[in-house]
Amino acid sequence: MRLRQSLEPFRQRRFAYQYVGFTVSVIGNTLSQVAVTVGLLEVTGSGATAGLALSTSTVALVVCILFGGVWADRLPRHLVMATMDCVRAAAQTGVGVMLLTGSVNLPLLLLLQVCFGAAQAFHLPASSGLTRFTVPKDQLQRANTLLSFARSMSGVLGPLLAGALIATVGAGWALIGDGLSFLVSAACAALIKLPRRETPREQDGTLRELAAGFKLVSTTPWIWTSIVGFMCTHVAVAVFMVVGPVLAAEDGSGVWEWSVLIAALGIGDVLGDLFLLRFQPQRPMLVARLAELLLVPMLLLVAWGAPLPVQIVAVALAGAGMTAADSLWLTTMQHEVPEDAMSKVSSYDWLSSVALRPVGFALGAAFAGGGLAVVLPCLAVLVLASRLVSLAHPSVRTLRTPVDALAH
Repeated sequence: MRLRQSLEPFRQRRFAYQYVGFTVSVIGNTLSQVAVTVGLLEVTGSGATAGLALSTSTVALVVCILFGGVWADRLPRHLVMATMDCVRAAAQTGVGVMLLTGSVNLPLLLLLQVCFGAAQAFHLPASSGLTRFTVPKDQLQRANTLLSFARSMSGVLGPLLAGALIATVGAGWALIGDGLSFLVSAACAALIKLPRRETPREQDGTLRELAAGFKLVSTTPWIWTSIVGFMCTHVAVAVFMVVGPVLAAEDGSGVWEWSVLIAALGIGDVLGDLFLLRFQPQRPMLVARLAELLLVPMLLLVAWGAPLPVQIVAVALAGAGMTAADSLWLTTMQHEVPEDAMSKVSSYDWLSSVALRPVGFALGAAFAGGGLAVVLPCLAVLVLASRLVSLAHPSVRTLRTPVDALAH
């Protein structure tokens, strides 16, 4: 009976289309991250070219994300998603063709990466605001958790699929396959067919709407403290991903221990999703903040070189906590944020997450040669402090799931 209830969102045709499109595209995204790097390295022999391509895509995403949030709130979200999926399909196919021909034109490569990143910037806020229109209110948490489960599994399946395709047909065909996956996602988004929305009044210009979105974020404690907390988390995890292998090498365990810890993080993601399929907290932001605190012991235990089994448990719990908190945050936004501001708020969330990842990677690289036992505990303190600041606001602790949104 429990499993049947957990799968109830699939009874909604709109959500079924959303889920299939999301799953296909997120696996394709994970696949492409491997295929682009390996393919460009094979064809050009330059790691710098691959790094430049990925950086260009990220910069385009950061520059355009807030504007993507504005337009996703103005236009039918499913059509924004379908259009951007077509752009992403063209970009990935173009890179794939260059790899197959063995001739990489750098200006064209960078242009395609700009298009891909910009399309991501419009697609992500639109998709964040979609679920509230594809399932009844009392199924929102389950629907978001099922989508999160698909993302968690893609983190495992995507790299494996990429490796298999690269080893058999090559990175070029892998990227063309990724382009086809975006076309499947576009078709699914188009089939959702949400009602057409009214065009905003002429005086509501883009900058005015950006300002309105920022005002809503900055004056709502449970929103801005969540976003600040996510910023701290992304920096901490980025540093961990850089310095973790160094710590593993220092104590002689090397690649094997690091691989086990990464696997534990993925298992934790899945466990967090499964937990929320069975449990719906009445105070979602309170539970989310407490779940996020599981990142603190992970950082400390890894920094202090705890026994491997202890580290594995800590990393898995941290993964479960972060994944559960993400689903609770998204569900709460869909309950509490007005429809015409949902994607704008989501765009500020995505901006804070994406923009600070390079900072975390750079910080990790800076400390990779020494001081690792200091930087990870400092980041643990930062994560702890950000959550305590959030919990200090009564509106965060007392915010409740609406009565009509509680699952039956």
